[in-house]
Amino acid sequence: MAYLGLMTTTVLVVGGGPAGMACAIAMAQAGVPSEIVEISEDWRPGGIGIALQSAPLRAMKQLGLFGALLAVGRPHRFIDMCGADGTRFAEVPQVNVNDPDDPPFLGMARESLHEVMVAEVQRRGIPVHLGVTVRRIGAADDSGVEVELTDGRVRRFAYVVAADGVNSATRASALPHAPEPAYAGQVIWRAAAKCPPGLDRYTMLIGGPVRVGLVPLPDGGLYLWMLDTTIGPERPPRDQLLELFQERLGRFGGAAPAVAEQLTDNAQIDFRALQWLIVPPPWHSGRTLLIGDAVHTTTPHMAYGAGLALEDAVVLGELAGSGLPFDEMATAFETRRFERARLVVENSLQLSRWEQEPGPPNPGANRLVGETMATLAAQI
Repeated sequence: MAYLGLMTTTVLVVGGGPAGMACAIAMAQAGVPSEIVEISEDWRPGGIGIALQSAPLRAMKQLGLFGALLAVGRPHRFIDMCGADGTRFAEVPQVNVNDPDDPPFLGMARESLHEVMVAEVQRRGIPVHLGVTVRRIGAADDSGVEVELTDGRVRRFAYVVAADGVNSATRASALPHAPEPAYAGQVIWRAAAKCPPGLDRYTMLIGGPVRVGLVPLPDGGLYLWMLDTTIGPERPPRDQLLELFQERLGRFGGAAPAVAEQLTDNAQIDFRALQWLIVPPPWHSGRTLLIGDAVHTTTPHMAYGAGLALEDAVVLGELAGSGLPFDEMATAFETRRFERARLVVENSLQLSRWEQEPGPPNPGANRLVGETMATLAAQI
């Protein structure tokens, strides 16, 4: 089926998650029209909670979304580090790269971030096609590329930006020699609850091969994550999730018991194996460019996975509006983003591997986190 048409300036963004929406918003700011295809029909966010550090919040400022995020996020200026019994042994200040009065760290529900970004996509009139993705990316030339969509349409776009996540189908076709995501050796459990009275700050509880994060959210909510090295990557049967989760959470004191008693149903528990991926450049082929988790998936140890994707979008928006030919634009994007992404992925993975070692926490962890955050404070 051939497409007969003239040159187009519209960009196709594959994926309607934070990376894809941020990309479309950044391009709209630069005067570059785009459309989003999202394979999900209900367009709901994955996950439960999210934390955005100061540098990703800087990117959100550039996208014009900082004020909206302040309205739905809860600031955290410190993280309390505690033993398994809840006794605090350290207070870790969070780095601020923005205005002195800005929060260095915002915790929020994934749904809240999603709603803020959807509202901006709609305000800008960016078309979003739900239940649709790419079936085939055809031949490309200097004026664009033909794309067949899963709804049967064949259209021509200036180029394609693939923001379709760690399991990117686009990566397999556009970069067939790219490495596949690898298991990091840990899993993460997640749950949402009401914040117990007296828990006001982001708190980490460390108990050998398991560690827990309790993140107070706005309106009395709480996001709980639990990193675990005592179980393999295969998802347990759904009817066992709560029991296995409670077994692990039961070793912790502090506010953990008050959270545990709220969790009574398997459906409240989310379980995922941690994966990592760093694809060496190039991240583009033909007139298709990959961004976000499709080329750099990180474990959550630096809380920077979504942050990298948001930064990708800002840089790509800037370059997309520069008028560079596609190959030059894509190469410039990769040059600016690869080392930063590699730093986050590899250092997060190192923290994960140290956590899997027996014995007390590795003394190099604090140094590695500090050095990484200092580097990430630099402008993108």
